[in-house]
Amino acid sequence: MSDNPRKPAHFKTFGEMTPEERKEMGRIGGIKSGETKRRKKAMKEVLGILLDMPMKAGKAADVESIKNFAALRGRNITVNEAILIAQIQRAIQGDVKSAEFVRDTSGQKPIEDINMSGSVGLVQIIDDVPDEDDKDDDDFSN
Repeated sequence: MSDNPRKPAHFKTFGEMTPEERKEMGRIGGIKSGETKRRKKAMKEVLGILLDMPMKAGKAADVESIKNFAALRGRNITVNEAILIAQIQRAIQGDVKSAEFVRDTSGQKPIEDINMSGSVGLVQIIDDVPDEDDKDDDDFSN
């Protein structure tokens, strides 16, 4: 067992487990991972439905037919459209986070890839300081 005082005595590290115990822990982890993925997918689907709901009862307005922000007043738009409009208005007023959201959501997000291709040259260290024995030699060769 580990000497870690914060680790309960009944806990084992993977190195302390038998192959059968490790296999069982991996199986349990896979099951939990699947449950988490299904839960996140369900939340995403519900959020999509909620964002597409109209703000008021009745038929939602066709946002594409609206010519300016002033024309939105009193129109029935979806929650998603209301959020986007609010973000645009905040961006216009100088909110940097809103401006980044609008930029990124509109597909203009800058690429954040770091290209690490290429080769790294090796550095060779040459001992050019003569030893005590070599001080008398003029040519420094052995």
